[in-house]
Amino acid sequence: MRTTARSTSTRFVKHGFSWQLGLFGPIAFLMRGQWPLALACSVFLVAGFCLVTAFLILVFDAPDGIVDLLSIVIPCALVGHFGNRISARSYVKNGWAPVADFPPDWNIPQLIAPKAAETKLG
Repeated sequence: MRTTARSTSTRFVKHGFSWQLGLFGPIAFLMRGQWPLALACSVFLVAGFCLVTAFLILVFDAPDGIVDLLSIVIPCALVGHFGNRISARSYVKNGWAPVADFPPDWNIPQLIAPKAAETKLG
């Protein structure tokens, strides 16, 4: 992504799972300069931990070790899976222009009109 009003700096957003966000969550968002997302990620991780813990204990009556492991792994995996597309949406919302097209499953509106293809009719 490139900014339009700022300098010519570029931010790269990978398509796929983000190990950086999956392992470090809010710290990774802070290092990207996205402090609102870091705060939202922190709230999500705490809420996800509580919900997964309650679900595993109440529904499955799982042992403590399994509950502890899954209560941390599941919210972190969700942050890693959806983190890049959330980060890309935040960049677009804050004025960065995409250099290339986003994957269609990210549901981010394309800001740059596609170039007309040179086709010959006939």
